[in-house]
Amino acid sequence: MRKDIGCLWVVGFFGFFAVGNAQTPPPSAGGSYYDGTYRLVSSALVNATYTTRKGQTGPCPNRRAGPFHIENGKARYTTASGFRVRGTVGPQGELAMGAEEPGGSRAMDLAVRGGIAANGTVRARQEGNSCSYDFVWQKDGQQTSSAAGRSLSIVSSPASRRAG
Repeated sequence: MRKDIGCLWVVGFFGFFAVGNAQTPPPSAGGSYYDGTYRLVSSALVNATYTTRKGQTGPCPNRRAGPFHIENGKARYTTASGFRVRGTVGPQGELAMGAEEPGGSRAMDLAVRGGIAANGTVRARQEGNSCSYDFVWQKDGQQTSSAAGRSLSIVSSPASRRAG
């Protein structure tokens, strides 16, 4: 019995890496695999309301982000309210981005986490001090396919990022 469990563990371990390697994007000849401009195709509110500093409830407005740009592993876009969001793209398409008010003020703090699928779809959650949004962008010149590629779970918030 113990030998069987050991064999299953080894098969599972190597199977995990085989799946991970199957999702790796192909290497690019010059530049980043993800480089390009992505157009916004979807914007959705995560929360309908927020609580003001005075304890009152306010509605979250619908927002549309600007185009998403990637160049040499550096990602950027502009929010509907004009803040420039900047960050990095990891080798597997993972995004880590953020923005603060000019001057480094902590009054407005945005964290953006998400990923890029192999089909050229960016899915990201923009979390702020009040309202949060889910955005989807599609790389220019590529078709959207709901089944193609992969996506990342969004697991971070500004509060948990500061706590760590």
